[in-house]
Amino acid sequence: MCLMDFFSRLLQSSSPRRTSRRIVPNHTINKRLSDKDHPNHAYKTNRIKTTKYSILTFIPKNLFEQFHRLANIFFILVVILNWIPQVQAFGKEIAMVPVIFVLGVTAVKDIFEDFRRGLSDRQINQKTCRVLRKSEAYVKTPWHAVCVGDLVHLSCNEVIPADILLLRSSDSSGLCHIETSNVDGENNLKQRFCVQVNKEQRKYNPTEFKGTVICDSPNVDIYRFNGFIPLDDGNKIPLSYSNILLRGCVLQNTDFVEGLVIYAGHETKAMLNNRGPRYKRSKLECKINRDIIWCALLLIFLCVFCAAASVIWLNKYDNPELIPFVPYGDSAQYNLGLRALIEFSKYIIIFQAVIPLPLYVSIEIVKLGHVFFINQDLNLYHEGTGKPFECRALNIAEDLGQVDYIFSDKTGTLTENKMVFMCCSIRGTDFPHKPIEENLDIVENARQSFSNMSRTSSVLTESGLEHQLLYMLASQHSSSFGTQRDIPADIQCVHEFFLLLAICNTVVVSNHPHEDKLNDAGFMPASYYDASLNGSQPNSPTFKKSESQKTMSSIIDLQSSSRSREASVAGSEYSFDRIMRYEAESPDELALVRAAKSYGCQLRKRSKDFVKVFLPGQGDVTLKILHVLPFDSCRKRMSVIVEHPISGEIILYSKGADCSILERLNSTYYATEESEAVKILRNTSDHIIQYALQGLRTLCMAKRVIGRAEYETWQQSHNVAQAALENKDELLKNSADDIEKDFELLGATGIEDTLQDGVPDTVATLRKAGIKIWVLTGDKQETAVQVAYSTKLFSTNQEVLYLTCSDTKSTLEHITEYLKQIHCDQSKEVGLIIDGSTLSFALEKSCQECFLKLVVCCNSVVCCRVTPLQKGAVVRVVRDNLKKLTLAVGDGANDVNMIQTADIGIGISGQEGMQAVMSSDFSIARFRFLKRLLLVHGHWCYHRFAHFLSFMFYKNLISTFVLFWFQIFSGYSGSMQLGDIFLMLEHVLFTSLPPLLNGILDKDLSAETLSENPDLYKQGPSGELYTKWSFFGILLDALFQSIALYFIPHLAYLDSNTGIWEFGTTMMVILILIIYLHLGIETYSWTWIQWFLMVINFLFFWCCMIVVHAFCLDCEHPGNPYWVMENTLAKPTHVLIVVITSVIALIPRFLYRVFQWTFWPNDVMSMTKKIKLRNQEMTSEDSLDMTETTPQTGFKRNIRIWTTNTTEPHQVYRRQTSSDHISQTSIFS
Repeated sequence: MCLMDFFSRLLQSSSPRRTSRRIVPNHTINKRLSDKDHPNHAYKTNRIKTTKYSILTFIPKNLFEQFHRLANIFFILVVILNWIPQVQAFGKEIAMVPVIFVLGVTAVKDIFEDFRRGLSDRQINQKTCRVLRKSEAYVKTPWHAVCVGDLVHLSCNEVIPADILLLRSSDSSGLCHIETSNVDGENNLKQRFCVQVNKEQRKYNPTEFKGTVICDSPNVDIYRFNGFIPLDDGNKIPLSYSNILLRGCVLQNTDFVEGLVIYAGHETKAMLNNRGPRYKRSKLECKINRDIIWCALLLIFLCVFCAAASVIWLNKYDNPELIPFVPYGDSAQYNLGLRALIEFSKYIIIFQAVIPLPLYVSIEIVKLGHVFFINQDLNLYHEGTGKPFECRALNIAEDLGQVDYIFSDKTGTLTENKMVFMCCSIRGTDFPHKPIEENLDIVENARQSFSNMSRTSSVLTESGLEHQLLYMLASQHSSSFGTQRDIPADIQCVHEFFLLLAICNTVVVSNHPHEDKLNDAGFMPASYYDASLNGSQPNSPTFKKSESQKTMSSIIDLQSSSRSREASVAGSEYSFDRIMRYEAESPDELALVRAAKSYGCQLRKRSKDFVKVFLPGQGDVTLKILHVLPFDSCRKRMSVIVEHPISGEIILYSKGADCSILERLNSTYYATEESEAVKILRNTSDHIIQYALQGLRTLCMAKRVIGRAEYETWQQSHNVAQAALENKDELLKNSADDIEKDFELLGATGIEDTLQDGVPDTVATLRKAGIKIWVLTGDKQETAVQVAYSTKLFSTNQEVLYLTCSDTKSTLEHITEYLKQIHCDQSKEVGLIIDGSTLSFALEKSCQECFLKLVVCCNSVVCCRVTPLQKGAVVRVVRDNLKKLTLAVGDGANDVNMIQTADIGIGISGQEGMQAVMSSDFSIARFRFLKRLLLVHGHWCYHRFAHFLSFMFYKNLISTFVLFWFQIFSGYSGSMQLGDIFLMLEHVLFTSLPPLLNGILDKDLSAETLSENPDLYKQGPSGELYTKWSFFGILLDALFQSIALYFIPHLAYLDSNTGIWEFGTTMMVILILIIYLHLGIETYSWTWIQWFLMVINFLFFWCCMIVVHAFCLDCEHPGNPYWVMENTLAKPTHVLIVVITSVIALIPRFLYRVFQWTFWPNDVMSMTKKIKLRNQEMTSEDSLDMTETTPQTGFKRNIRIWTTNTTEPHQVYRRQTSSDHISQTSIFS
């Protein structure tokens, strides 16, 4: 039976995956039903398990994972070869020690991480929530016992245990608020709505829910959920993302909710998105494989050469009986071909060190060290938000020092994303708006003059547009809201403009504490729920309708009370009015709602079915919400359809980008004759351009009155689209396009988004570093250009090319013409501006090659009106075709595509949530931190890692060549002059820690120097420190040092009675010493930790040599190493040979560095020399030597006094010689 189950699961796994699932509420299922027959039995439970190993599977599974690295497989094969008697070169047990050590270190690291995951799993699984059980009461149940189909009751501030379909809420309108920071990182509140199973929410009880839910199969898209509930009459209740509560979210501002578990455990969207740190391979790490191949080829060459030489040497013997070390007892069976194969295998074991065994483990340690010290940098911490630097990809820190192209979003990345309403155009009239802090005088004057103000246009004009706007909102005509009789068109338009600002959004209003009344027995008192439905719970304060004159006063009061209002920031800061709080998903929406509030149109309450606003002259007005058509990047607009409370008209209010609104206006705006509508459109368009030239973000506002018959027809098709499981997004987009047309233009807004601190300096510095910067934005061209100049992306002496075309042919012609201009005059810096439609033409295959030639000539590029898909496409084209290292930085969901496409993705934890951060490799709080991250930490990481790799290959090559030279003088017998133990432990213990520490701590220049001299960064993108020829330079250096290391002791001990162990011991001491001295020559900066570790490591090697040789490990061997180290140290020739050999071996490396620093220094060396020279000059100019005789002792001492203007008698300043900083020392007589 088990075998049948296995094959059935195997066949099931190979079958097409289901696109939907059917869920039956568990409380409706017969309790006697077996688990196998349960309709929900195939779905996962809510228990989570993120660990990879168990006690039984740890060893085989971990070894299997480690054997994915070919180097580990190679060394395991070498160990196996060494167990064959005819091939054995080392002691069997000793040869296993390095491999076991390296595999063990990795295994310990993996099991520690897995243990921590296991503790976290247990804590989460033991959390409790209330689940409906047999007694029809909600019982406290551990999370791991929650199943798909269970009914769950959740209280305010409770974490949601699974993905739950919302069926009931304490709110009478059937909505709740959740905080989703654990899922998408956004800390602003979001609304979710109950499924409309019953029209009368107050009479509905979830325990009576008998319906079946059909929905999507589990998927990773946290912003998509499609499904429906089939009804008996054949209709369907559509389900959407707004009806689901995701695991990990927190219930807020709602007493309680109840819902049905849809996805549990590892099938929840949060768990499906929990992929841990991203794994990428850096550009420098990819070069390791190339050099490993060279090492493998060198190994094969050495083995073939020595095996062939061994056969030739043995073939000189005519009599096989005289051949030494024949592995077979019967010499007649001896075969030279077999002997060559045996010798080849033996030399693979001997020369195995050509391929560095601890290389990969060492690389992981060095990379962790890089990330650790970047995380500790307080200069990357933003105090305003409390957000530090965060690394999500541990393997590409050195890529930060090799960036060629930066692709940046604008809003929220270069700018603060703190929106301030600055001006608006209503019905073709421009109304400037001053921030309330600057507008208090106007408000105070208006308070005194409005009561006596004559209602004539001439007086209004003299009073200023700010007064005029306030008056029009407070006019007595506004009290006729709904009748629309005898209302001047301009006043009606102003009224509806600000009404649109207040209601066409997703801003959440909250204003009272919440408490769950579920008793300990698991039952909810009916009186509580009835009371909440009848509205007895605390609500927001209401304003009663008043006289027009009093209403204007209330407007002024509203403005005055907002003097200390908070900045318009979504999610993190709130706008308070008494106990009212606004929270918005978008800073734009919050700015518009606040602007409407400042003019008296105050958003008071929002639910799924209605929105309540306070209007001047009307008090509280409730509008029924029929539909909300959310914003998307394709439509570039958002709409809300409401029903007029008095006239019953159905009105669609829409706001969006000018290109998405103006093209959908009704025909009167595009008439040939000069009508009022045409003038309004022309004036509004001019105002939009003026706003954009000021660097403001622009939005257009429009409305449409929809006939009831048309609405009902559209509603039916829209419901079908909402209930669709496939292509739902496309169907909803088409449905929205069908109703969003024939608009009446209300006006436009200009919103200021100020630049972040330090952005111009950062952009200018990165450009000096040779990095080409692209800005990809959805804003208008005029806005993008203005920001480009203000951020110093474009300079005044830079020639800017504009590429705006209507088709592919004209795009190609313009690109060709620009290329001719650039080739004629190559002295100028060139910038490029291209819009989204032209960019789509340029990325086509027929244009792509010419377009890439053009952008290579450009120092900076601005792409405006681009979509998220276009952002990702641009990065992909540059990355794949130009073969350059790309970095993308952004802060919003529309930047995720390009962040994931780029070699390095950086998310800015700004105001638009955390989707960009969660998709990134690194996250920072401000764009200006990019300067230090790249120029300082990127440069350091690249410098350290390049030198570390070079040194790792060097020390393995030199020890291999030393063994090779000995074969020439031992008849290619495969014997070795170095002891097994020391040869095996050399790279694992004796020479591993100092280069590791250097790879983490070494600094060629200070952070201040690197920041002030961006030209130094060019060393990374050019790959100067580790080229394709670097390996051969390392090879030649190791070859010469090995020649000196072997032949000098060989000639010194020639014709002496020195044994092989004494000869090998001397050579081993020299080998370790040369490796350390070579590391010292290549070290740029020294710390006491590096000195201490190097000395301790060398002493550790000596102690091991002395201890091992103090024991008689193989006393029967004619040349055993007993007491060799002690006897060798007693001979003066040993010390002399060690010193002379070390000096001669390192002369070429030392001279190469001396000549390089003197005659052909690189940029870093030149800067180091300048700093030292500058310090010497400053010291000689600003200091003087004094001879002071100490009265008590009579001794004389030299004091170097740093000159200063201080008048304090006993204060002396002493300059530090190791840095550019000045330290102050007080000397008291």
